[in-house]
Amino acid sequence: MPMSVHSVIATNLATTVSSNWLNRRVSRRRIGSSSVKCSTETTEAERWVKLKNGNDSLEICRVLNGMWQTSGGWGKIDRNDAVEAMLRYADAGLSTFDMADIYGPSEDLYGIFINRVRRERPPEYLEKIKGLTKWVPPPVKMTRSYVRENIEKSRKRMDVASLDMLQFHWWDYANDGYLDALKHLTDLKEEGKIKTVALTNFDTERLQKILENGIPVVGNQVQHSIVDMRPQQRMAQICELSGVKLLT
Repeated sequence: MPMSVHSVIATNLATTVSSNWLNRRVSRRRIGSSSVKCSTETTEAERWVKLKNGNDSLEICRVLNGMWQTSGGWGKIDRNDAVEAMLRYADAGLSTFDMADIYGPSEDLYGIFINRVRRERPPEYLEKIKGLTKWVPPPVKMTRSYVRENIEKSRKRMDVASLDMLQFHWWDYANDGYLDALKHLTDLKEEGKIKTVALTNFDTERLQKILENGIPVVGNQVQHSIVDMRPQQRMAQICELSGVKLLT
């Protein structure tokens, strides 16, 4: 099954990598019988970026494999083909995968994939694989037990002891339950269930409020393109000052 690479650049917008850089550095081919090949123009250091806040940090590939396409809106997903495609991406050096609890079977596919890696690849290869997932709950009361139950679901689906990154999304800013959820997620991080906590599609005002509450988020995945430059306004400044990385 063909899978597409999302051009996701993990960096502060103040030092955003341009699309020209991406075009020069990464050659993209259709995933079928052939494999994606990372251009030899990139150095190993250039392919990786560290997301860090305080003592929390995670090193990921600068270009992420987005798994939204597995949600089913583009037709039936063949699991074996999907996992084979994930292995080809990882073999080519594109070893970070971005998914969500609402992206159909994406977390289950990652679980199958990571077990293939454990069986068929050396330990140093496994260390490079990173799985970033999102939790997109309804805006209900965020109790400790509710948060824990949902994170456990993702851990089991992905078959990992600890989530590399949990990116949290919130639908209703009129309900400040997102702060409760993030505090519970931080507790789970302290327990070792999550390695890093991040956000997805949070606006500048709420990002600032979260940081003021001492919640150590390492990133915020937002929409950013040549037709939508909103993150380059106030959010870029806050991220530059706080060290929060923008995944775009």
